[in-house]
Order: sequence, then structure tokens, then C-alpha cells
Amino acid sequence: MVTRRGTVVRAGRALVRFAEGRVAEPVLFVVALGVYAIVSIALPLQAGRDLPRYLLSYAQLFEAHVTYPQAILSRTPGTPLVAGVLLDLGPVVSEVGMAVLYALSIVAWFSVARRFGPVAALTTAGVLLVYPGYVLLFHELASDALFAAAFALVALLLTRAVERPTAVRAAAFGLGVAALVYARPVGQVLVLLGLAPLLAARGPRPRVTAAAAFAVGALVPLAALAVHNSVRADDFTVVRGGSASLLFRTFVADRIVEPGNGEASEDLARAVSRELLPNEPYKSRGIDLDTFFSSGSSRMHDDLTVLADRTWGWDDDYRHLGRVAREAILAHPVTYARGVSHDLWRLLLWPLYAPVVDARASAPASARQLQARAASAPPPATSYDGEPIPSSRESPAISTPDGRIREVWTSPNDHGLVFRDPADRVQSEALDRRVNEILAGLPDRPQRPALVERLDDLSRLYPRPFMWLLLGLVAVLWRRPRRIAVPLVLAGSALAIMLSTSLAVYAVAEYSVPVVPAFVLLATAGLFGPRANPDDGLEV
Repeated sequence: MVTRRGTVVRAGRALVRFAEGRVAEPVLFVVALGVYAIVSIALPLQAGRDLPRYLLSYAQLFEAHVTYPQAILSRTPGTPLVAGVLLDLGPVVSEVGMAVLYALSIVAWFSVARRFGPVAALTTAGVLLVYPGYVLLFHELASDALFAAAFALVALLLTRAVERPTAVRAAAFGLGVAALVYARPVGQVLVLLGLAPLLAARGPRPRVTAAAAFAVGALVPLAALAVHNSVRADDFTVVRGGSASLLFRTFVADRIVEPGNGEASEDLARAVSRELLPNEPYKSRGIDLDTFFSSGSSRMHDDLTVLADRTWGWDDDYRHLGRVAREAILAHPVTYARGVSHDLWRLLLWPLYAPVVDARASAPASARQLQARAASAPPPATSYDGEPIPSSRESPAISTPDGRIREVWTSPNDHGLVFRDPADRVQSEALDRRVNEILAGLPDRPQRPALVERLDDLSRLYPRPFMWLLLGLVAVLWRRPRRIAVPLVLAGSALAIMLSTSLAVYAVAEYSVPVVPAFVLLATAGLFGPRANPDDGLEV
């Protein structure tokens, strides 16, 4: 008994020395690569959500002429650039690149947690390494994984900026927040984190310096992106469509957009009656105004965005649709609040599962099926997928300031693109070929469904996000550890991202997994961080 106890004590001390030493991060990086490699045996790198749309943006970024400006304006360029470059370099580099991002993210969270002691650091790393959803996220090439890596970077840079709020560290933190926005536009809500180095600095001059440095680091890249979009796509904006960010939730998820909600809604209903319902694919299916607004159809929502560009002009930037969404919320506040709260709860509850394909498939859907269709082509006319129409009347991706590209229906099911300028048709066909060439950079080996099902079983058993958050809050209130302000701010930032997402769209697990490590950090820092003195207050 004594011998075993001594062995345990020596092992514990060795782990503590390891966590405090310089080799901890390199070793952890290698271990994380190993975890990624093991999961890759079951699940090769897949195409994540909306990957072809990101690649359509990437394919145009360096072209002299932009055929589809909406493809560039509706996506910030971080994900298109990273995904496009990795895929251009081939399947091996793509998987290795995502494995490196995963490993760096684990190391970043370990480094942040080490501020709260070796036990908190090792526990944080261990919990994240056995988190199936987190590693599965990096096996889907999309904005979700890149947002997770950028959020880990922001957590590390925030910690460093609060520890020593110098101009260099504050500027680096600002660059990290800009990278988060480049990965996914919802990162804009974290620009307010610039207050952290300002509050951490001591004295008026250091505070002004830290705030100015953060502003330069965060705002210059975003301003540069807006200038780029103005020059290349005729819109001075970081991302287009923010004015109508609430429309998807109100029209598709909550179905509370109605002509009687207000003046803007009445104007929209008149435009729908005039421009959409008398034409295909609506006319032959007998869709009336009531059916249109009560359908909750994402394809009809797409038609509303194109209709807004045609009716109120490109420069309106969907402000009219924004007014429609606000009228719907004011007319049905309880329904909207219930929908937002339900989806916020789902983000805090749902685990992430990997897709399981038929074992008879000779290649993963991510590579073969995506290559089979052009990125700018509409869905097959015979595929309704539970929708009342086979496709939107016009894809939002083809919208342009001058309306030079249109989608024309020649029958209830047949439709195609019509180009005013023949050069645009040639460029469009070249873009389709280019996107398919890039998609060939996905691994073509099949996944192993039986092993993937075991991964999903582990995801089902793993503690849910709300459990880590609840554990962290209880631990913080009970133990009151030192320097807990940063974990609290990161957990609050994670909740802000989830809430901002729920205000606009319905829940999918990929929206929450990137920020769950903040809840894990709050729990480990709360449980194992050194206690504060009673008179210290909330240390930063």
C-alpha cells in the first residue's frame, strides 16, 4: 500500500514538472497529431458545410474579373484562402494542415490553462484530447474548424495581453480578433474584447496605448478587407448582408414573417406577388402568398435576397429585408424569443457526430459527390428535399450590382443561367472547372463506418457543453481562484457567439464546438486554480 502510494506521488510530481517544463508544449503537439491520425483511420478529411461556396470565392480572389461578386462578399476570405490553398496542395497536405491546426489549438488552450497551475493545464489538455467532437470538427474542411483554431489563438493572445498589456501584445490580440472575423463574420461580436487590455493596463497613458494598439491590430485588417471588397466587388463592407442577418431566423426557423407585420412587410409581399408567384417554379405548383410566407423554405428565403437586390437595389444592402425581420420580431416577440432560447439551449446540449456513409461507397461523399456538380450550379430539379419547390428561382450567388447574370426557367423544372456578357459565361464555366479541380484535393479513401459509429458513441457519452459551463461557474463561486477574469471573459465570449448565432439561424452543433474549450477552461481553472485571498477581489 505504501509502495503504491509512493509511486502515485512520484508520478504526480513528474507530471507537474512536465507540465511546467519547456518540453510540455512540443510533446503535447505530437500527442495531438497522434490523436488526429488515429481518428483519420476511421474518418478522412471531409468537405464541411458550404465548402463549394467558399471555394467559389477562393477561385475568384486572384482573378482580374469577378464574375460572382456575391460569392466574395457573402464570405470573409479566411476560410476560402486556407481551404483553397490546402486543397490546391493535395490530399496529404490538406490532412496534415488540418492536423497541425488541431494540434496547435490544443497547445494554445494548454498554454492558457497553465496560468492556473500544472493540474489545470494537464486536465484541460486531457479533456480536449479525448473530446470526440473537437477532433471530428477538424476532419471537416469548413469555417467551423478554422474558427475553432482562431478562437484558441484569441484565447492565448487575450491571456498574454492581460498579463502584460503592452502595445505589441494588444496589437497582436487585435490581429487575432481580426483573424476570427476572417474565419467567420460572427467573430465581429468579439471586437468589444478590446476593452480587456485597456482595463488591465495601469495608468491613463498605458491604457490609451493598449486600446489604440488593439484598435490598429483589429480594425486595419477589417478596413483593408472592406476596401478590397469595394474595389473588387463594388461594396465597401466586411461582409455583405448583415442588415438582413435576422431574416433567416424569422422567415425559415420561426416563420413569423407576414405581410401584416408592418409597412416593409407589405412592400415585400407586393414584390413577391408581382415578381415571384406568377413565375416558375411557383406558378405551376400553385403557391400563393400565404403558402409562401408560412413555408419556412430556405429556397424561398434565397429568392427573397435576390428579389431585394432587384427591387430595392444593390446599394440597399438588404436594409429593407432587415426592416421586415425587425417588424416580424416586434409583431411576434414571444415566438422569436422562444426560438432563440431553444436553439441556444441546443447549442449548449448537442454533441457533434460524424456522418456515416454506406460501406459500399467506394469514395467519401466529400470528394466524389461534390466533384459531380459545379459550384455555381443549382440543385437538381427533381430533388425537393422536403422543400415546396425544387430550387430557388434565382441563386443568391449570381446576384450582381447590374443584374448582368440571371437564372431563367423554361419549364416547371428546367432552368439555367443567362449571361448578358458572353465573357461571363466563359468565366463561369472556367470557375466550375476550377472548383472541381480544387475539390480533387480532398482525400479519396473511404471512411470506415463501423469505426465512425464508435466515435459517435463516444460523442454521445462525452459531457455536454452546458455541463462544463455549469461546473465552471459553480467551481468559481465556491473556490474563488485567482486571475479567473480571463476564463470568465472567454466563457462569456463563447456564450455571446452562441447567442449571436441563435439570433440569426437555427442551431447546428458545428456552431458550438469551436468555443466549448472556453467552458472547459473555466471548469479546470475554477477547480484547480490557486485560491485568491479574501481581500483580493476579482484578479485579472
